[in-house]
Amino acid sequence: MAKSVIIVGAGIAGLSAGCYARMNGYPATIFEMHNRPGGLCTAWTRKGYTWDISMHLLTGSKSGALHQMWRELGAVQNRRFVYHKALVRAESGEKSVDFCADTRRLEEQLLAISQADAGRIREFVRLLGGRSIIGLMSLDAPGMSGGLSKLKMLLATLPLLGTFRKYGKMTLQEFAAGFQDPFLREAIRLSIDRPGWPMPDYPMMGATGLLTSALTEAGVPIGGSRQVINAIADRYQRLGGEVHFRCKVRELIVEDDRACGIRLEDGTEQRADIVVWAADGHTLLFDILGSRYLSDELRARYQEWRVVRPMVHVMLGVARDMSQEPCRLTFKTDKPIAIAGQAFPWLTFIHHGFDPTSAPQGKTAAEVWYDTDYAYWEKLYQDKPAYQAEKQRVANETIAALDKR
Repeated sequence: MAKSVIIVGAGIAGLSAGCYARMNGYPATIFEMHNRPGGLCTAWTRKGYTWDISMHLLTGSKSGALHQMWRELGAVQNRRFVYHKALVRAESGEKSVDFCADTRRLEEQLLAISQADAGRIREFVRLLGGRSIIGLMSLDAPGMSGGLSKLKMLLATLPLLGTFRKYGKMTLQEFAAGFQDPFLREAIRLSIDRPGWPMPDYPMMGATGLLTSALTEAGVPIGGSRQVINAIADRYQRLGGEVHFRCKVRELIVEDDRACGIRLEDGTEQRADIVVWAADGHTLLFDILGSRYLSDELRARYQEWRVVRPMVHVMLGVARDMSQEPCRLTFKTDKPIAIAGQAFPWLTFIHHGFDPTSAPQGKTAAEVWYDTDYAYWEKLYQDKPAYQAEKQRVANETIAALDKR
């Protein structure tokens, strides 16, 4: 008889685990504290507008190892994807550049801004338009890959050995600092390390083949996160998997140092041969298990790894069709927006005009992002009127900056 599996969390990780459990003959049951699947893979809707706060891209939506996985999970079949032509447009004053999939056009734009940086520009374009590092990914589980799989990985790695040697210890920020033109120093960094989604110390190797992995091979699903997560949830249930919503797990049942079940908030117990935790890791390791099973490596990750800075996220319902405008724009404002003593001169603007399901006809769901200080907002939150007033001020200044642009 196949071993039974309990999975905690019906986000994309939990549902994927459930699908593969069922595909391999294991009885699987998912427990989710929310009333719907998705977890962080979700969107927010108001007055007919939908802002997708998760799936701006589905890596591998067209081909590759991840595409095989998405097909097995039922995420890409019969689904329409939009493939953006550019990572982002960067603007400052009269200067602008589209970081587009067309490498010849990208190089021409950059050279028109600074001939003095010609060598570095060509180097950057070759890297972005080269072989994608995503091609090194494999779905084979560690310890289960055979000789043929390892040979394929070696053959995929060989063409990138020179790139690894040259850029293995270099960050994007260090590379961008080498440009002579002040705008290009900012624009090259902002092609990836953008306001609202900061990537400090971003490894240059991560930029290898980015125009392929993030544009030509990664599309945005029409309907966004909810459509994809609902498709995977349907796939899981068609495979015979069970899911229980509004069931918050209070405790992990451990016997002889082995997880053998869960205890819910209402006191009921559920037992299984295998327990998979696909919910918040910190809650499990520190709160539920009381740090008893923390390795030095895991402890170091939670204590020492740099976390993503908190972000200000202003969502706008725009009474205008913006489908012909650049859908991702990072631009320098005439006057920096001041928050908690910090000046924010760059804003990132995103719109969803390419997705007709995201807004009423003729209108557009848009977003503005920049990173800020969590401690500032946490302290301000204690004074609700002041908190609301500051949120409104930031929103007003953001809208004013967009109007000027």
